[in-house]
Amino acid sequence: MLALTVTGLQFLMLPKTEINSLKKPSIIIGEDGFTYCNLRTYSFIKIDDVELSKGNSFKNWINKNSIDNSTQLIVANKPGLFFPKAIFDQKLINEYYEKFDEIDESDTLKTDVSANYINSIIYKVSSSIQSLKEVYLINSNLIHYQTLIYDYLVLKNKNNSQKKLYVNIQNDAFDVFLFFGEQLQLVNRFPIKGPEGFLYFLYFIIEKNELKENEFFICFLGNYLFYEEYYKGAMLFHDKIEFVLANSENHTSSTPFLIDLHANYFRNS
Repeated sequence: MLALTVTGLQFLMLPKTEINSLKKPSIIIGEDGFTYCNLRTYSFIKIDDVELSKGNSFKNWINKNSIDNSTQLIVANKPGLFFPKAIFDQKLINEYYEKFDEIDESDTLKTDVSANYINSIIYKVSSSIQSLKEVYLINSNLIHYQTLIYDYLVLKNKNNSQKKLYVNIQNDAFDVFLFFGEQLQLVNRFPIKGPEGFLYFLYFIIEKNELKENEFFICFLGNYLFYEEYYKGAMLFHDKIEFVLANSENHTSSTPFLIDLHANYFRNS
């Protein structure tokens, strides 16, 4: 794990509050494959759309891990669109999303509602994922990964009065959630290819939102050895750095923080 002495460096504990969706066995759908999380362990399988539609790899993996057909599906391969619930109209869901990202004819749009009922989160599910659900996981519920992270951060920011930029790094992209106190100001996801690309977009976010040095925290969701160069790069220009998890495990999945969140809630359920 990264162990640096930096002014303002802090390690944070997960809040002792419950998000029921994180207490269920789940399959996390990443861009590079699937990760199954339960009370005892996690299992990863690398698989693409061709294998999903034509092969037996997914079926064999389901059987090997004795995965129940009610296991929750967490969609983490595409970003979601956050839209104020107060003005959300289900009839206009395609119009909302088309301004955010393109939709294939075979895609299905789904909507979550955040735990605080402030935001609707719209996201797309491919036909291959929908088919898997209908064949192997018929009783499962779908939920978007940014919904889970947002719900967690809302709990974490209760009574907070500071500006905090939360960063969730994955293999090929990273998410940002910008909070001014308890209020969410920005959610976005950026593609990255290594530390340099990460720092470029991080600078862009900071400048665009007029965040001034020492007036905000950069909070990394997890502390993973694989992303050590990303953390070091941020520390070169910013002192106020926090890590949400001090002792993160080195997962092979593209979405390590989601696995750690599950592990925490399983242990404390």
